[in-house]
Amino acid sequence: LGVSYVNELQHDKALDNLKAWITNNPKYAGLDLDVDVAGQIAAAENDIYSAASPSTSTGQINNNNKNAAFEEVKSLLLRALEYDASDADKIHEALGVVYNVSKDYESAAESFRKVLQLRPDDYQVWNKLGATLANGDHSDQALPAYHEAIQLKPKYARAWLNMAISHSNLRNNDQAARCYLQALSLNPRATHCWSYLRMVLSSSEKWDLLPLVFNQDLAGFQQHYDFVLY
Repeated sequence: LGVSYVNELQHDKALDNLKAWITNNPKYAGLDLDVDVAGQIAAAENDIYSAASPSTSTGQINNNNKNAAFEEVKSLLLRALEYDASDADKIHEALGVVYNVSKDYESAAESFRKVLQLRPDDYQVWNKLGATLANGDHSDQALPAYHEAIQLKPKYARAWLNMAISHSNLRNNDQAARCYLQALSLNPRATHCWSYLRMVLSSSEKWDLLPLVFNQDLAGFQQHYDFVLY
């Protein structure tokens, strides 16, 4: 639950839940948790609504508070890992998310790789690794990670979409189009993918296929691209 709150950028709730997980876990019964993490963040957030000093903007306060929040989460997780490593995979996964949101993509990728050493068949973590590498401007390295996720779960729409975006970033327009179509076949509600598909087709100057996009005609694309229609 704490990881989910981090994903949603609800920092105070993330801290509360991550701290509660460690505090209530018998494995960490002897861990010193005397820092009022959530209280510190709540106090920092209150400062946003106070008068800022002439030399400090509200944006700077906001960024400082966010950085402080994630530093606290990171410190808490690292202390738990050092104290008892039996839940190392869960802790490294949480660290990967924290590093990702704080834009430390190199550390995030390393954390997810450590998870995969312990859970090599976790398709979601493979996808997280791919997304992290892509966010760090390594779309070429992200593709094998997405491929692993799809090998483990062929109907994983999110990984197909992420793979499409990486192919698009690398100007592999035909592969990007195929992956967008597969993602749409698996998740027709992802209507934003039609706009992405239109862009890659336009980049390839495949103007004749644009009417299929406007009509959202997946079946019509089957004679042009190799994907499974569900």
